[in-house]
Amino acid sequence: MYLWNKAATCLLMLCLGGLPVAFGQAAGIKDSLDVVAATNSAATASQQKIDELSRETRNLLEEYRKLLDGSEYQAAYTRELEELEQAQQQQLLALREQITQARITRQRIVPLMRSMADALEKFVVLDLPFHQEERIAAVFDLKQRLRRPDITDSAKFRILLEAFQLEQDYGGNIESWRGPLQFAGEELSVEYLRVGRVALYFQSLDGAASGYWDAREQAWLPLDEGYNRDLAQALRIAQNLTAPQLLNLPMPVAGAES
Repeated sequence: MYLWNKAATCLLMLCLGGLPVAFGQAAGIKDSLDVVAATNSAATASQQKIDELSRETRNLLEEYRKLLDGSEYQAAYTRELEELEQAQQQQLLALREQITQARITRQRIVPLMRSMADALEKFVVLDLPFHQEERIAAVFDLKQRLRRPDITDSAKFRILLEAFQLEQDYGGNIESWRGPLQFAGEELSVEYLRVGRVALYFQSLDGAASGYWDAREQAWLPLDEGYNRDLAQALRIAQNLTAPQLLNLPMPVAGAES
């Protein structure tokens, strides 16, 4: 009995003696697990921090790229504006120069146009007396239009040139028309014949009286009856009633007969 108890006591002591070792090992494992868990938590936290920093870095990089792109665009836009401004400045300078030249031109051309109109009026008055009232009225209307402020200088100059062209055209054609004439104290109904600006004739409708304008005398003078037939034929040519042909008519301006 004593031996069994002693053996049991030894076994109990052996068992109890092994408990501190087991508890020590368990505590060591727990500590290791805690360290691993803590390490894992720290690693996870570190990874999360790294991820956050990575996201922040990417965001900052993206913002930087946007800012960089924006700054390059702004720089290009600024250059374009500067080039546009330079071009506009050059255009303004050119326009100012044109305005200055236009003012100088206008200061010269306006008196010139008025002088030309005066010269045209004198020319019509001193010219052969064909359509004289109509032509003088046209020159008067021209001078009135040259004074109108609502007509541009270019339009005025065009009107003036047209008037000169019309007068110039009279020198290159022949014309006949019917009208009244005071001659030798009588009022006659006559046919007029204009040969350019060289000669101006008339013949009564009955063919009995003919005459011509003498520029030196500034008067109508009778034409020899021997020219009546040729003058009548010339009137028919002017009216396109017959083909052109050589005729024997006096040329008052030249002072000779042909």
